[in-house]
Amino acid sequence: PYLRSHSQKSSWIASVLLLIALHCTHSLFNNMLLHKLPRRALLAITGTDARLFLDALITCGTTYLRKDPTLAYTGTATTSMGDFDATTLKHCVYGVLLTETGRVMYDLFLHAGTPLIERQVGRDGVLLECSQRAVEHLSIVLRRSIQHADVQVNSVPNGTFAVAATFAEDHADMHVDDETLANAGLSRDPRLPLAAGRGIVPAHHLDSAESFLDSTGYRAWRYAQGLPCGPLEMRPGVITPVASNVANHYGCLRKPTKYSYPGAEAVADEIARESTREGFLNSKRIVPVRINGLGANGAMGGDDLVIERGAGAGANLAGRLIAADEGRGLALMRVRDAIRASAHGSTPLHSVVGAKVRWSDADASVAYEIVPSIPSWWPEVPKE
Repeated sequence: PYLRSHSQKSSWIASVLLLIALHCTHSLFNNMLLHKLPRRALLAITGTDARLFLDALITCGTTYLRKDPTLAYTGTATTSMGDFDATTLKHCVYGVLLTETGRVMYDLFLHAGTPLIERQVGRDGVLLECSQRAVEHLSIVLRRSIQHADVQVNSVPNGTFAVAATFAEDHADMHVDDETLANAGLSRDPRLPLAAGRGIVPAHHLDSAESFLDSTGYRAWRYAQGLPCGPLEMRPGVITPVASNVANHYGCLRKPTKYSYPGAEAVADEIARESTREGFLNSKRIVPVRINGLGANGAMGGDDLVIERGAGAGANLAGRLIAADEGRGLALMRVRDAIRASAHGSTPLHSVVGAKVRWSDADASVAYEIVPSIPSWWPEVPKE
């Protein structure tokens, strides 16, 4: 009852994707409509130990990352991006670099196994994609971790490659399987494999101009899906991979063991706590939200979200806004409160300046309401 169906959300998501098609920098390549993703950076991870090096640091590892561009593809899509075998090798995987205490330092994508990437980094190499805001510090962290391994970490010059994406709604009238995506240099987006594709293409395959609308369109799509990205939405050293939903995307978080990657034991403990019904409902996760009210345009990441308990009641902190833009955003909230507030006809959450301020005293010109939605890919609430 508390989960929104795909059909309920499809019309709104389709309008967001239409906005992307109209405003994002895009191009046709091998009959695939490609959108250029803004503010992304690439690092070339090369050397004979490159993959072992990444396996020891990144939650996703390289187990399902392709190495041989000539390897045949399996399976055929019966609908637009409609089939997905999670165990097949991919050109792109998604994961995070954690602190020793199990907090997200940076989220990133690993790309490999296409002729273009092989020419750049060799068969053992990997292109690491991250936010432009993160690339400088991330490269320093990686170089410090090399020690005696045969690994080199180098920046890829701007203008060499572009990070491209395509969306299921772009190709509603055609079958898109893994081989079709690969011919355009793409793989399924590891976070939402049935909704989008992602990959590295030569920069000249896409228009070079980037506008503010590029960033807004892609951001709107991510917010609708509940996908945080980059250090502004996943503050380094603060949020966990479970709270940021990385643990819910197949292959993005390997089974934590003592020696799998830094912070793995802390992640295993958190997953164990959430395995019970009460543990899951009392935990906090990032959810997509709709922002309404006079103060919606002034909503900012960091704003407190509270539950109204009558005109004279004090505010009860339910969570905190992570990001906001044009009436949509992401919030870190208690799961119990998010499920309750997402139900049809329920009382929305509110924001005031500080959790101790009474809602009745809030200035209507800066206050706003929050209506969360529960992504269809979230885990089910554990049974009693």
